[in-house]
Amino acid sequence: MRIAHTVSLCLVVVVVTATPLSAQLVQRKQDFSRDPGWDHFQNRIVGTEMPLVVQDFGWRETNFTGSGPGEIGGRVENSRRQAYYAIPLGKPLSFDDHLSASGKLTIKHIGLRGVGYIGFFNSQRHTWRVWSSMAFRIWEEDNLGQIMFDWMSSDWQARGAETAILLAADGKVHTWSFEYDPDAKDDPVWRDEALKKLITSETGNGRPYELQGEEHLLTRLKALEPDVTAKQLRERLLKLRDQGLVEYFHRHNQHRWWKRPEAGQGHGRITLTFDDETPYVIWFDETIRQAPVSFDRFGLFNIARFGQHMELYLGDLTINGEKIELSQDPHWEGHNNESKSVEPNFHGMHSYGWSQTHWAGQKPGEIGGLFWRTEPHDPLFSYYADDVGELTLDDPISFSGTICFADGMTDAAAYFGYFNRDDHMTEFERDDPEADKLRTNRLGFYIADRTAVGYNLKPTVSTTDGQRAEADCGVFTPDRKQHRFTFDYDPHANEGVGRITVSLDGVRQTFDLTPRMRKAGAKLNRFGLANIRSGGHSVEFYLDDLNYTARRSRAVKFIPQTRVQVPYPHEQAGRRY
Repeated sequence: MRIAHTVSLCLVVVVVTATPLSAQLVQRKQDFSRDPGWDHFQNRIVGTEMPLVVQDFGWRETNFTGSGPGEIGGRVENSRRQAYYAIPLGKPLSFDDHLSASGKLTIKHIGLRGVGYIGFFNSQRHTWRVWSSMAFRIWEEDNLGQIMFDWMSSDWQARGAETAILLAADGKVHTWSFEYDPDAKDDPVWRDEALKKLITSETGNGRPYELQGEEHLLTRLKALEPDVTAKQLRERLLKLRDQGLVEYFHRHNQHRWWKRPEAGQGHGRITLTFDDETPYVIWFDETIRQAPVSFDRFGLFNIARFGQHMELYLGDLTINGEKIELSQDPHWEGHNNESKSVEPNFHGMHSYGWSQTHWAGQKPGEIGGLFWRTEPHDPLFSYYADDVGELTLDDPISFSGTICFADGMTDAAAYFGYFNRDDHMTEFERDDPEADKLRTNRLGFYIADRTAVGYNLKPTVSTTDGQRAEADCGVFTPDRKQHRFTFDYDPHANEGVGRITVSLDGVRQTFDLTPRMRKAGAKLNRFGLANIRSGGHSVEFYLDDLNYTARRSRAVKFIPQTRVQVPYPHEQAGRRY
């Protein structure tokens, strides 16, 4: 379905250009001191039937962990609203410090997508993944609590490990501990030549399981060593993991192994143990080991995702070698941990457009807000943009302005620049191969998450048939500072094929179109903001003081901002698609 909209015009500076189309090119300036009345679709969603979030955790006189009366725990619920019960650390800690914690844990309830986090964190931001933290999470997976361990620096570099530890919500008491040794170094010398040959270097759980799966690895090893057993293979893999040569990943009963790309650069080691089982050894790479981080709390906390609640309890706690007395109220710091509130958001509930804020400018008035990545078949796609007439790759096109990146989650992205409205409005079925059309007819910037480094600001151009060229302005994190950007497309440069020159805070770079791309061309009819139609999470950013190319052949009218009401997806615990 395609839905037509019209748009408004504020201030225009006309520049006459030679162009094959009838209308002239103009360079528009917009300071957003007033609502520009731009074209829009589902960019402001108002949730209805929003759930009541009940946080009810902290110190309790109960004894569910069997450690004697007095423990930490209760009902923890995911929410965009931060909640924690934690001990302030006084002196902030970092990846240079030796860190440890241990205790007992019991789980009494796990709801769909329920999560509880235990460990070191920074109380100043509430995100996913958890900014400036080192902690393990209990994460609902197939009605069980899967244990995962995560760490993230204050410059948004994130790492994590998914274990095969699966806990039932049956009230059973589990012992746990983790220790971080900042001085540990890996051993990069391979002593198992057979596994060195057979273990893949392809990393990430998105690769074919036949490459990484432990049972498939056993089949290949038996071709070399017919008498080897599954138990013997596991023992050899664990030795390689502890040495820092391979990584392990578990999800949905799949046991994956791959070579660590940073082998020989391991610096810093986490040892995680549950119930006296074989410990999990997880290595830092040198890059994140040297990254800035500041932990100012240790405790129990929620995350900025959606899901149902979890009920858990912690007892017999020791933090950094110090036994925590829980027989009486320790008077830790509580933040929204005993509260009731209406959930303010759900997955796909965009909230961006014009507003009288000034994150990106000196005066009130700008565009931007909260953007969600949505699946291609999710009907909650959106945009907010000016109708700029029809532009092509035969036109000189430029835009510039100021951007402020305010916040972000892992696996998140958004787009600003030129795009084709009809392409963005195309509806798809689940797993529709034609969804690649969403990558066509673009000329602008992506804010793109890359978990290992944070985010990148990536200039891009894509043609009508989906060919793409892009560059990278480098790591671009939610520092809440104002940054100046420029984007210039010159159709006459690169021997008439076309060249793009971009800058961020004065640092320039160029990249070229190919002759095939120029021949394919692009049709662009909107300039502004659009969500990314590929499943993921959210970012928040703002733009101001924009200067951009448009083609005008008719007057346009002002379109008032509208809001779309969408009910909260209760059955899917906040995320329908």
